Amino acid sequence: MSTLVRRDQFNITPRGIIHKPTDAAFTPRLDDPYSGIVHLGQLRNQPGDGSGFNRDDVERIMRELWSEYVMRNQKLFQR
Repeated sequence: MSTLVRRDQFNITPRGIIHKPTDAAFTPRLDDPYSGIVHLGQLRNQPGDGSGFNRDDVERIMRELWSEYVMRNQKLFQR
């Protein structure tokens, strides 16, 4: 059984979002906050028994939280 991914496990700043337990992160491009680089951190080295964080869940919640952040802070991303 995989470990539950929770919203409070993420740090969000204008420079991107990071999943604290795994160091998985999204760093946006300067010209487009919805495009950027995803770093998998420890998601690449999950235990074989399925007890770690589910990669799809981490990435899905990361995208959701980042989209919400950009929408709430549009002035930070206007060029």
